[in-house]
Amino acid sequence: MVTKQERRAEAFVLGSAAIGGGFPIIANQAVRVFPAFAFAGMSAVVGACSHLLLLLVGRTQLPRISRQMWVDLMGVALCNSVFALVFIFLGTQYTSGINTALLMQSEMLFSFLVFTFLFGERAAKKEYAGAFLVFLGTVCILYNGSFAFNRGDLLIILGTVFYPFGNRFAKRALLHLPASFILMFRCAVSAVVFLTLSVLFGDFSLRVLPAARTYWWLIVLYGVVVLVGSNLCWYRGLRALSLTKAVSIILSSPVFSLLFAAVFLKEIPTMYQIIGFVVTLAGLSVLISRRPLPPLPPDLV
Repeated sequence: MVTKQERRAEAFVLGSAAIGGGFPIIANQAVRVFPAFAFAGMSAVVGACSHLLLLLVGRTQLPRISRQMWVDLMGVALCNSVFALVFIFLGTQYTSGINTALLMQSEMLFSFLVFTFLFGERAAKKEYAGAFLVFLGTVCILYNGSFAFNRGDLLIILGTVFYPFGNRFAKRALLHLPASFILMFRCAVSAVVFLTLSVLFGDFSLRVLPAARTYWWLIVLYGVVVLVGSNLCWYRGLRALSLTKAVSIILSSPVFSLLFAAVFLKEIPTMYQIIGFVVTLAGLSVLISRRPLPPLPPDLV
């Protein structure tokens, strides 16, 4: 019998999936009015300040941080909040919000491949079949009626390659450090890197300020709702659920993405995108059906 605590945990994870489903749509819309690096940097500042406020309000006690913990913190910050987002924010400028959402599910495929072939995790034939289905679904989305590959789609797929490595660092860091501190550090490093890149590449100029005054709600949506709300819902739900069940719920994220894209961006998925989505979802279900995945699942950027 499912307990009340488990029901509450399921609601938290479902909330995380719903918020995370909005990330590709927010990112796709934001790069239409902001330089990509400037938006990512400003949003990360908001996220870092929000997590710091939560730590101060909760009077969270931090342990002594060892050299290995700093390595893990920097690893998760660079892989999950810098390298991955550079490619995703650049890629979403050249593709649709729906494609951004669907192609980000490639993370699960790369998680399987990285932990199976690079870190020596054993996999059954059924899991290889699931990986093939995810690959087939991704190809279907990329095809979308022609073989004229969109560079934005390829950049997004490349960005998801970094998530398995970041999740490995995160799994170790969470053994010793509170989630809010890890997330604050991630946002702080991301803010420094993206604002620096924005200045170096001329993105951060006076034209950003009028855009920030008009579209401040996009910065708040990403900086507070996604970078803070989604991650905290995820960790809150994960405490009471098995990893397999939590991942099963988080797989509903693309459904919310399709809904948000249709409502807010007026993007209707094509037949190829729908087929690719269904095939990818089937493959992801197979991948998690046998045992919990070795890395933490995506913490939704």
